[in-house]
Amino acid sequence: MRAVPTTAQAKVERALDLFNGSSHQRTIAGLARTLGTPLVSAQPDTAQGSQVSVVVAWELSWYRYRVDLGDEGDPVMMLDKGEEIEQLDEGLRDWNARLDADGRVLAGHSVNDGGSEA
Repeated sequence: MRAVPTTAQAKVERALDLFNGSSHQRTIAGLARTLGTPLVSAQPDTAQGSQVSVVVAWELSWYRYRVDLGDEGDPVMMLDKGEEIEQLDEGLRDWNARLDADGRVLAGHSVNDGGSEA
């Protein structure tokens, strides 16, 4: 069992490192080449302290992943996918992350929100 960070920011950063090392990141990078720049959210799960939800969404498609920071074997799992952003809970639509040019998920403001990197 891995040690789980205690702050929300540290949990998100660790989760994104694990996500970027997974096959799911390569899938998202490929989709971004076809569909364009997505909206991205990374939110710690308040009920499960070792888990972070990562959502990658386009206008007509979205994917939700769970990253379990305590799971050494297979920490990243796709939980769900859908067709309309409105299907996602409001809390999962806090677009606080982005994809870089290589398709890696990074913490910081979404490219589409006009903000700067955090």
